[in-house]
Amino acid sequence: MRRAALLFDEVVVCVMFHANKTGRLPITERLDRLRAAATGLSNVTVDSHTALVDYCHGAGIDVVVRGVAAFTTWTTKCPWPA
Repeated sequence: MRRAALLFDEVVVCVMFHANKTGRLPITERLDRLRAAATGLSNVTVDSHTALVDYCHGAGIDVVVRGVAAFTTWTTKCPWPA
């Protein structure tokens, strides 16, 4: 979040969620924690939505910077060649 805030004039941290799935933390708590982490970053806002493409289109967002929650998430989504 901090790196993106240095690179862009405006950063939107958008938490995607699915109404029929439950995450480790409730969406409200995830948003609260992200807002706390964004304190002091005047160009960062935190929001949530159910569809990334729809959200970006509606908000006029042209660039997506994807965060990686854990190294295991990274290795699962982008496996290294053998």
